[in-house]
Amino acid sequence: APTPPPTSSTPPPASTASAPKAVPPQTASEPVKPEVKKSEPNVELTKKLEEHDKKGKKLYKEQKYTEAAAAFTVAIEACGTHPKYQKQLVILLNNRSAMYEKAGLIDLALEDCGTVLELDAKHSKARNKRARIFEGQGKWKEALTEYCAVQLDFMHSNKEKLIRGIPLDPPVDQGKMEDICDKCVPEAMSEAEARREKYLQDLKKTGGHLKLPTKHTVGMLLESFTSCEGWRADAADDKTVGELSVELAADLEPADKCDLLFRRGRRSAFDTNYDEAYADFRQAMKLLDEKPDAKEEMRYYCDLLEWNGVCKHLSYDMSGATTSYELALEACEDANGAKKCELMVRCAGIKMDEGEIPAAEKWFEKALAVDPNFPDALLHRSNLYMLQRNLEKATADIEKCLQLKPDFLSAQLRQATLFMHSNDAEKALKCLDVADRLSPKSSDIQIYRGELFFTMGNVDKALECFEKAMDYDKSNPNAYVNAALAIMNKQPAMGQPPDIPRAMELLEKGLEIDPQFQGAYIHLGQLKLTMAKELSDCVEVIDLYTQGLNQCRTKDEMADLVKMQIMAESQHEAAKLLKMKTLS
Repeated sequence: APTPPPTSSTPPPASTASAPKAVPPQTASEPVKPEVKKSEPNVELTKKLEEHDKKGKKLYKEQKYTEAAAAFTVAIEACGTHPKYQKQLVILLNNRSAMYEKAGLIDLALEDCGTVLELDAKHSKARNKRARIFEGQGKWKEALTEYCAVQLDFMHSNKEKLIRGIPLDPPVDQGKMEDICDKCVPEAMSEAEARREKYLQDLKKTGGHLKLPTKHTVGMLLESFTSCEGWRADAADDKTVGELSVELAADLEPADKCDLLFRRGRRSAFDTNYDEAYADFRQAMKLLDEKPDAKEEMRYYCDLLEWNGVCKHLSYDMSGATTSYELALEACEDANGAKKCELMVRCAGIKMDEGEIPAAEKWFEKALAVDPNFPDALLHRSNLYMLQRNLEKATADIEKCLQLKPDFLSAQLRQATLFMHSNDAEKALKCLDVADRLSPKSSDIQIYRGELFFTMGNVDKALECFEKAMDYDKSNPNAYVNAALAIMNKQPAMGQPPDIPRAMELLEKGLEIDPQFQGAYIHLGQLKLTMAKELSDCVEVIDLYTQGLNQCRTKDEMADLVKMQIMAESQHEAAKLLKMKTLS
């Protein structure tokens, strides 16, 4: 319902100047100040204002919205632009915008909302109305920005109460904000994908490539296959990278050169220089494209295809990885059952990452048809069952896997995870004790142990484990990110806030190690927004999310970051709409 203008004993201005025209909302950088004409009050115009204001309200009650708007227009004209009547003018303009909205005259309603908000940026009724209209027009980002402005103004108006911990109901339901944010995602996702594609094209022009994941991440994946011990032993027995490079400098037949490139790549992988390894595998595959007959003379053709597939998979080139694995299966000798099973499990892994679960299950079935006791298939299928929340099947697979290979570290850690999901902390700890004996001073075991203590509510103990993990392996990004989260959840000393600067420092270190760690971008961005004082701090967070989106490998990875960026952009624009100079 329209809001009644405040009464005043002072007569209105004598001027009969027309009412200020409604203008679209302006940005904070282009303020529009209404012209103020100082004139003497006039009793006749005051009477006219009050009469048409009452008439407008009466017509509103009769649902004659167009006529009500016309009555409010006369009252607005009578009000003029005298500074004493600015508050009355704002109320009348807001009432007229409500009539325009109900009459379906949306553009006029938006114009009046814009004028009201230019005169009073904190006018919540006009801002909510404009947000509602934008929603009706499907302008989700604009609507979200308006609602963010309502929330931001509410928080600033109640800052002292919030600091004292007094519970307050927010003016906009959080579920509504999230719903509108979700509706912004498709357009924002398209924009993020376009930016990422340009980033990749620019990278390619300079001869660059997206790097593989961190050494730690690659190492964990390689160790989840029992063949890891074998190829590492072969690489250790082979010549060094330098010695193999000398041999590669000679004039070689294509097949010999491809074999040498494979051996040097394998040795680089043994030295944990995975990007250098992938460069050698790419070079060998390129040579085979030029000289396809050379594969017939190669000793390591099947192994090269498998490693090329592994690197493509880690680079999220799923199509290329699948092609390499399938070619390796064709080239694999029928007698080499273990190699065939391993390749089938790798194909299943691709399908899992692509979200094609039935196809992944078929690949596992093929592998287990060749060898029902193949540990790798049981371990990775257990992971698939965990994703499906089928803990019974996941447990059966992992128990069989450990019966076949009790010293399989990846399987011990998987079983600990299963016990954690079953809320059996005692058994989970026993599994981690076994894992400790298999691999003393393992950073990953400390992280699993820390996560277990965290779920048990023992944050201090969890933080100790994460700090040990950092000490054991300074290249493990999970240790830094988990430690940051533990700090944020740690009960601070009496009267002291959480150590946010330390948490931010750890998250930044995690991203320095692994620029693809999407969760670290999200947590760091949230903390930076919490600490933001200047509008430029919001821009830094938006840029941080853009950096993270450029490093994403899949749309699923991008989704959460896109949402965070939408909210950061909307909060930044909301602050500008409120004409705020700072956020503090």
